[in-house]
Amino acid sequence: MKKGKKILIAVAAVLLVVVIAALAVFQGEARTLLSVKENGDTGIYEINYAADYKLQELLDAGGASTEDQLVQYIIKTMLKGLPIEVPYEIPNLACSTFYAQTPEKGYIFGRNLDNQTTDLCVVKTAPKDGYSSVAVVNLSFLGYNAEYTPDKLLDRINMLATAYFPLDGVNEKGLAVGVLQLQAPATAQDNGKPDVGTTLAIRAMLDKCATTDEAIELLRGFDMFAAAKGCYHFQIADAAGKSVVVSYVENEMIITEKENGFIAATNFYLHDVPFEYEKQGLDRYEILESTLTEKKSVLSAKEGMELLETVRIKGTDPDEKGRVYSTQWSSLYDLTAATLNLCADMNYEDVYTYSAK
Repeated sequence: MKKGKKILIAVAAVLLVVVIAALAVFQGEARTLLSVKENGDTGIYEINYAADYKLQELLDAGGASTEDQLVQYIIKTMLKGLPIEVPYEIPNLACSTFYAQTPEKGYIFGRNLDNQTTDLCVVKTAPKDGYSSVAVVNLSFLGYNAEYTPDKLLDRINMLATAYFPLDGVNEKGLAVGVLQLQAPATAQDNGKPDVGTTLAIRAMLDKCATTDEAIELLRGFDMFAAAKGCYHFQIADAAGKSVVVSYVENEMIITEKENGFIAATNFYLHDVPFEYEKQGLDRYEILESTLTEKKSVLSAKEGMELLETVRIKGTDPDEKGRVYSTQWSSLYDLTAATLNLCADMNYEDVYTYSAK
């Protein structure tokens, strides 16, 4: 055998070893990235998360007190410390949520995500030490836009961060949660507990909690900081008939339960606070309140999606500060079946269904 040919064989053997080693190290990550696909031409991407995102390890280490710390943990864990930038941005969110019973005695949770129109991703996770779930992520948070999409394999690295950036979701037990923004002083609890931001809190609830009470207890064990230096509250709902809104005021976590037979949220506190702030979404809340009161909080899935369509933001009229929002997606969660019915960009003719089980 000629010397040159022997050298080529040796180089090929070394490359093969390197590839095999890389696949062994990044096996879960590779499977995750290969799973990314767009649902037709809808702007709805899907990802089956096969990598271990090591949530409990993060919480045991004290959590993440800033978005930068969370991103650095993602780089260390999923990217094995490779010097790859994971861009992120958490813009203003408007949003509406509600909880209702179905005529069949099940429960639904509705949620509009109001923001600038962009692609989104349905993230499916099944951690070994937690509940499986489906959640929805705004891909602009991870640096994607009309020119930069995750269609090509080499452009999907940022998708490894999707597990830690859910804005709403449901797990296999029927526990659902959505986050909504408040124009109020940023939450920054400091009680010596593990630190979590809004999206990390949602991930923890979906992975670890089967009921609303369990989610409340989990949140009590954290110090909450508000992503993007804003203020947020959560609506949490379960398949057993309980839903609450969790908010934060001056280092205190406050639980709001059903009042007058219904519970819903938009972008203002549902209770008194000791400071002035800009209340938003009052008109949307009045529609939710009047509909749920009239229906005695009993809605079919079809009526639930119609209610989300009624309170959508069309994105044509700026608010008093010149800001323009539109409804990016509408999520109608069937908590009994643990499924997500999803409409994107106010296209209520096309509903896509995903299961958390």
